[in-house]
Amino acid sequence: RVELSPWGSFIATFHQQGIALWAGPEFTKKVRLPHPNTKEILFSPNEEFVLLWNGADPGSNDDKAVRIFHVLTGQCVRSCRTPYLPPKDAQIAPGAGEWPLFAWSPDAKFIAECTDSRVLVRDTDNFELVPDEQGKRNGLKFDNLKSFQWSPKDNVIAVWTTEKDNNPARLVLVEIPTRKELASRSRTQCEAEVHWHSQGDYLCLQVTKLSKTKKRLATNLEIFRIRERSIPVDIVTIEDVVKGFFWETKGNRFAVLTMDEQGHKPRLLIFRCGAEKTEAIAGFDLPSNSFNSVVWAPEGQYFIVASVASASGASSSGDLLFACLTQSNNLEILHKDEHYMLNTIQWDHSSRYVITAVTQPIQSDMGGYKYSMEAGYAIWTLQGRNLLRQQKEKLYGVSWRPHPPSMLSDAKQNEIRKNIKQYSKKYDAMDDQAKEAARQAFRRERESKLNAFLEILDRLKDWKAERMEENNWAEAMEAFDEAQGWTQEEQIIEEQLGVTEELIAG
Repeated sequence: RVELSPWGSFIATFHQQGIALWAGPEFTKKVRLPHPNTKEILFSPNEEFVLLWNGADPGSNDDKAVRIFHVLTGQCVRSCRTPYLPPKDAQIAPGAGEWPLFAWSPDAKFIAECTDSRVLVRDTDNFELVPDEQGKRNGLKFDNLKSFQWSPKDNVIAVWTTEKDNNPARLVLVEIPTRKELASRSRTQCEAEVHWHSQGDYLCLQVTKLSKTKKRLATNLEIFRIRERSIPVDIVTIEDVVKGFFWETKGNRFAVLTMDEQGHKPRLLIFRCGAEKTEAIAGFDLPSNSFNSVVWAPEGQYFIVASVASASGASSSGDLLFACLTQSNNLEILHKDEHYMLNTIQWDHSSRYVITAVTQPIQSDMGGYKYSMEAGYAIWTLQGRNLLRQQKEKLYGVSWRPHPPSMLSDAKQNEIRKNIKQYSKKYDAMDDQAKEAARQAFRRERESKLNAFLEILDRLKDWKAERMEENNWAEAMEAFDEAQGWTQEEQIIEEQLGVTEELIAG
């Protein structure tokens, strides 16, 4: 098994004794991190620390089940037991399940740990709990804890607790390290999911109302405007069943996949968070009910609607719709294709290419055998043109190498996007110069080769003339021709093909 670090600086390989980190121009082995039977790895966003877990149960006496290492020195800075797990239906972070039990803050200054009723936040300077207003070092207590997620850009935690007895379900936004409660919402008789915007500008609380018989009713999308004063909330009501919610990366739009109660009439809906309200801007009737995922490009605007195999093992048809949402909010379907049984879709950092793949689990189970028959990957342009399709036996994983964050500020990037035509002219001129230089180099090389070939022909011609003069070949040929008695006759045939008469005015 292999993992890439968040900026692509390191490759981590799993071994029985622990983890090896490879880096440098040739990716040579740099650091060994001893932790036998490592099951999971979690880099900090700035690649300063890495957390390893050996999969031990919370009830075990393994005090070193979880170990945190400093990447450059390989020094272990903290070790602990596996935290007590919440209920199995809990969603700790994106990627529900028993892992990850930990989550790094976006600036890597804090690491949060989840138990059944507390969120423990530690400072990465000394890995001590963050103190409260009285200076006491304790965790954030939440009864019936269901999920917690860091904002992708700010040190803000979104915590969702479930309804129990007379206590309603709650969403709480907590600022770290001040522990200040920024906003909260209470709901009853519902199911909910939390979706952070990639820049932390918005948060969506997807609330599906439940009847007394647990039948799903309408869904409310509650959009929290994190950057605005008092964090106002927009509510979008969707009567159909919501299959998925997907924020546009680095944008203010989001996509929703819906279907009716019978599982028919699949639709793609696009909404925009405007200055005053959140409104629908586009809709599209999907050709198949198999579509279950929307994958936005890292720079937004372009996205793929896909049928992706679920983690539970359900197969997919592999249908793909390449689409674009213009700056004027017009939806364009660029191309339709398929990659049968695909279970992996990933855009590259530049948003120009996308890879789709069928990978199989490393464990030799029935699911692995099923995927092994179709294992392979394909590379596409953002418009949906297939560049490469490769069958690959025993393909366990595929990924683009991550890039470090841009050195340009957000303001500078927005300025470039706004004035993209001016920058395009400059780089188009540079491209034209490079193309002209390449054409001239090609012409020079072709002329050089042609001249060299003609020089060889001239040498052969001179050599032939010299040999003919030495051996009297010319006189012998003339004598041979005269002996044959051949005569030369010339005949000219003229044929009139047509006549055209034109009247020329005097």
